[in-house]
Amino acid sequence: MSSGTVAGSAPARLVAVAEADDGDRFAAHLARSLAPLRVRPLADGTFHSSVRSAAAGEVGVSVVSGSPCVLTRSPGLIEPDDPDLLTVALLRTGRAGVTQDGRHGLLGPGDLVNYVTSRPYEVTFWEPYEAVVVTVPVAALGSHADALAGRTAVAVGTDHGPRDVVGALFEGLAAKVDACTLGAASRSKEYLADAIVSLVIAELVDIAPQGAGDDLADRVLAHCLASLSDPGLTVESVARAHGVSVRYLHKVLAPTGSTLSAWIRRQRLERVCRDLVDESLHGRTAAAIAARWGITDTEHLSRALKAEFGMTAGEIRRSGRWDRGGPRPLRA
Repeated sequence: MSSGTVAGSAPARLVAVAEADDGDRFAAHLARSLAPLRVRPLADGTFHSSVRSAAAGEVGVSVVSGSPCVLTRSPGLIEPDDPDLLTVALLRTGRAGVTQDGRHGLLGPGDLVNYVTSRPYEVTFWEPYEAVVVTVPVAALGSHADALAGRTAVAVGTDHGPRDVVGALFEGLAAKVDACTLGAASRSKEYLADAIVSLVIAELVDIAPQGAGDDLADRVLAHCLASLSDPGLTVESVARAHGVSVRYLHKVLAPTGSTLSAWIRRQRLERVCRDLVDESLHGRTAAAIAARWGITDTEHLSRALKAEFGMTAGEIRRSGRWDRGGPRPLRA
């Protein structure tokens, strides 16, 4: 893939379009549109990424997509003169986790989350993803700044209530980002920026703090996603790692409608399917791919894939596709 920024001469598109095939170049693109970050790829095979960015006044809009990776804004990357921005992200596809201020939010498609660039944070994309990211100067939030800064890393769904309006706005911004144009200051852009700021405040300011159980559920699922390659990952090992009993762990996860063991199994099989159709991994056997995701009993691998997705390992590899199916329990 190529790497670079594309822009015409004024009056021209206020759109930076960049692709990168390694973490360092991806980090350089993100620094221009979001904030200086360290990028650590997670997946085997070819790494790819894409960033499309535009602006409406002081509000920035970016559509970011790519391979599984970890984005870290560590203390060493934060300079005193860096812009103080509230970042609000809508995850369109994939699964992700955001950590800031001791909180951990776990996101699925359609979830919103916010974090600030003036303090350390980490975003983990465990699978290929696309996200719409809006940045707003904290100063533009007025009296709501402190309240919003205290609600970082809390996942918020957009599938019900007034928040679906915010989700629809973000989706619309993603669809129109390429049509943004540069030139003389536009009154319509000022109105758009004001509308975005107002909706962000309306959507986020009334978020209730997370309860201990909610936070534990997110931390548990994040721990599991980070440990899928460990054959020793079990409900018992997860309970021990978080200092709770298996019974309490089941109680915390009961509202999700699925057992943790079934969820872990599903996550592992999904990643096996993803790697089976990855052309850069065609030299690996199905058994080697399964072992990469903590599945050591490969004798029953094709049977498990058939039961879950309707295709054996060989059929998935030959067809070059697989169907994840409908929504699954456990929102991560």
